[in-house]
Amino acid sequence: MKQERIYLSPPHQTGDEIKAFQKVLDTNWLAPMGPDLRRFEEEICQATGFKYAVAMSSGTAALHLGLRILGVSTGDVVLSSDLTFAGAVNPIKYQGATPVFIDAEAESWNIDPGLVEDYLSKTKEVRAIIPTHLYGMPADVKRLKKIGRDHGVKLLHDLAECLSGTVNSEQIGKIVDRGILSFNGNKLITTSGGGAFVTNHKEEADQALYLATQAKSSTFDYHHETVGYNYRMSNVLAALGLSQIKTLSERVEKKQQIFETYQSALVPLGCEFQMEANDIKSDRWLTCILFNDKMDVDIESIVHQMNAFNIEVRPLWKPMHLQPVFDKEKVIGSDISKGLYKRGLCLPSGCGLTSAQQSFVIEKLKSVCLYSVNFRENDDPR
Repeated sequence: MKQERIYLSPPHQTGDEIKAFQKVLDTNWLAPMGPDLRRFEEEICQATGFKYAVAMSSGTAALHLGLRILGVSTGDVVLSSDLTFAGAVNPIKYQGATPVFIDAEAESWNIDPGLVEDYLSKTKEVRAIIPTHLYGMPADVKRLKKIGRDHGVKLLHDLAECLSGTVNSEQIGKIVDRGILSFNGNKLITTSGGGAFVTNHKEEADQALYLATQAKSSTFDYHHETVGYNYRMSNVLAALGLSQIKTLSERVEKKQQIFETYQSALVPLGCEFQMEANDIKSDRWLTCILFNDKMDVDIESIVHQMNAFNIEVRPLWKPMHLQPVFDKEKVIGSDISKGLYKRGLCLPSGCGLTSAQQSFVIEKLKSVCLYSVNFRENDDPR
């Protein structure tokens, strides 16, 4: 019998989703805004430590409005993680601004604060910084906050992959000013599609809500003084989010268990992992490995071979400076990001992953890696 497909990070249901939808149908709260949306935003604040949350149609939409709220516009420069997803960079272009990509740190894989500080010391053109918190690992938020304050540059944290990471046992929302979240189908919790702008500043939350609802003024008629967007999350999807977020702590615990199992099994093989600093705790949204320099492996080949076993694995994010759409943009450093991309692999990490499935993934990955390494050692064209 063919092995059932093991996906990278599929949606995980609690069993209460149907009840949540049924309640929405029974009460006829099918309009875009309603009580579930307000409750979901309150739960987001509880989960993240931010004072205010505005739920939106996607994390990209939230990032776009965040940049607009920070005043980013044509001619401005925005510093961005080089190792990230394109959705974290496209909104910079929406605003007519120019991204400058900053290389990663070798240990955390997140944006290198030293390179950020060095770049800011040489220019006054930077309007904002977008650090992506990769695969559940918080970036060095305290150092970045000080750098931003010292140079008068605001930060918009991309927390799409890091809903529950902590620093010194504190929620990230207790430390930083603002950020964005994603509730895409592959995230810790999902609203199918969706995201949120989160902030500790009421005026920013008010502006986000205003812009996300077509910038309609609160007058008796349909009055608009600026361009707005149809970015608001619907009450229906918020009900789904409510059914998911109540099990957030159990999901994080499961993700961390998955990481520990992979780590125990694969470190002896020569694999390396994204490591936490002493004060940082990752929520381990995705477990990713690095093949060490001595393991001459081809990531694309491994992806195809694992797919033959019906196992979905993926490379790490392709650095932004290697993307054709951004290949004319400036990059500061790049060796770390390129090295991580060349040697990195994301492993199945869904909350529904069973012990048997994870053992199967480990078994097949070991066999694929052993074959690849042995083949290359003995592949002498002479």
